[in-house]
Amino acid sequence: MSGRLMFTLSSLLLLLPSVVLCFETYNEDLEITTLPSTKLHTLFKFTSLSDAVNGQHFDLLPRPLITILLTYQVEELHLTLTQGLWRDGLWGYSPHAAPPGGQFHVWFGGAVEEVEERWKHVRNSVSGITCASLGALSSQDTISPAHSLKPTGLTSTGGDSRFMRYGVSPCEVVCTENLTPWLKLLPCGSRSGLASLLDASRLYDTAYHSLGVHVRRVELEGGVVWEIQLTLSLVFSLPSKDWSFKTMLGRTLVNSCPVAASTMVRVRTLEHIAESIDISPPEHTLSEHEVVFDAGNITQHKILNIFLRYKSGVISHVPDKVPPVQSHTYISRVSSSSSGHLVTVFTNSDHVTTKVLYLQTIPWYLRTYIHTLKVEQITPTLLELTPEDLSIQLANDRSSPYTIEMVLSLPPNSVTKFSVQFDPLLLRWNEYPPDAHHGRNVPSGIVSFRLRGGEGGDDGSRGDEVIRVYTESPLVYLPTPDFSMPFNVLCLVSTVIAIVYGSLFSLTTQELVRIKETDVKQGLLLQLISGIRGALRKGSVDKSAGKTGGEQSVEGSGEKDTEEESLEKEEKIVADREKIG
Repeated sequence: MSGRLMFTLSSLLLLLPSVVLCFETYNEDLEITTLPSTKLHTLFKFTSLSDAVNGQHFDLLPRPLITILLTYQVEELHLTLTQGLWRDGLWGYSPHAAPPGGQFHVWFGGAVEEVEERWKHVRNSVSGITCASLGALSSQDTISPAHSLKPTGLTSTGGDSRFMRYGVSPCEVVCTENLTPWLKLLPCGSRSGLASLLDASRLYDTAYHSLGVHVRRVELEGGVVWEIQLTLSLVFSLPSKDWSFKTMLGRTLVNSCPVAASTMVRVRTLEHIAESIDISPPEHTLSEHEVVFDAGNITQHKILNIFLRYKSGVISHVPDKVPPVQSHTYISRVSSSSSGHLVTVFTNSDHVTTKVLYLQTIPWYLRTYIHTLKVEQITPTLLELTPEDLSIQLANDRSSPYTIEMVLSLPPNSVTKFSVQFDPLLLRWNEYPPDAHHGRNVPSGIVSFRLRGGEGGDDGSRGDEVIRVYTESPLVYLPTPDFSMPFNVLCLVSTVIAIVYGSLFSLTTQELVRIKETDVKQGLLLQLISGIRGALRKGSVDKSAGKTGGEQSVEGSGEKDTEEESLEKEEKIVADREKIG
């Protein structure tokens, strides 16, 4: 007995160092920011930190995702599924910017020769756990830019773009099929914590929503840990400036996640809170433009329903803060079959020159003429500019897209235009999507730049930070064939074959047999018609016979016999016809 006890104690001592050294923590945050025009931005952040990288410890980390990271040597992963377009000119810069549709980029470790094969497996695996169509991304939609997408965490490759793959699907549709598996990646799911506030019927009735999965390795207290952050960005259109959890999300926070180290709710407003706004419940920390609620402590005593109401009679004067750098992309062309220009307009409203890094991907089926690439300043004066560090990768048909990456110096208080000419190609009939006449979306351009201190946000917290914004994803109509022609040809050919072949088959396989009149059976109507005809003919014969009888009475008996025989023959013929009829 003592030997078994000693063995048990020694086993526990061997396991104790691994238990002590394992570090895991989980935090939940909700940031609510008021926007102009009764818009409200909510950002849910669920962050897990762990140094358990052996793939055997899954208390807080999502096991399906960690398995993919370890199997394919993924060092950093970013996935966003977005519906709508973030309006930088109206709402300011997004803290988690994302283009419309699906965006997926991964940094790998290991050998560079295996990156392409592992990229394929990672796409399919992540597509399975998020119910997204990432598996449809091919080499036609994948690029490896040298400067625009640098890693945000620690990587063993030093930011070498050969170990990175970036793919985008502008037509990706986001729905509850993506939300449900996304919630399953959380330690508490949607049963408790801030995730219990998410109601699909409210989320997908917003002006903008974006799901995000971000994985990277970061340094913490001298060690390297995995950081897995799941984000959900929403923009609500409210009928008034007053709001609450109940009116905005349709739910209240009943309890916090039991494994969460902290559950915080932060409310930021454009107005001075103490002068213009009443906020409940009173358990909060107040500053000039921000209110912080410790939801983990509040929900231990009562249900949390944050309520914000503007004071009556108070008129808030909020200065208009226009983001200093804005960009817009559109297509300029005459018809769907003619040449066009891809145009991106950059507006710099700052009083100093701003350098931006611009990345644009153009699909291979838009034949781009690089010699027509032009960058010019259109206001205040027309002036042609020369891009810096211009990098161009030409496309290969059905293999890879065009990639244009450049550095532009935007003069102060100016508007700069980038344009390049293209020709749409006629694709093969099996390369068109089911909705061929809808057109194709050009991937959004990526604009990266650094702001000066104090210009990033309302509180200046984003100063000296690299900002990344995405342009629109313009729609391009491609020349399409007449898809009804195959149907018409099939119908015509099938009809001709049926008529010609059917007739020939009948003539060559059936035996022709002569049918006697007596064997022909007539219907009731034909029998009735034949009977009437026979009766009329018999009456005419009797009348002609009575008329000639008096004139021929003096003739000899031999002639009378002859007439009687002919009459009998006629009567017999009439009787046979009636019989046949």
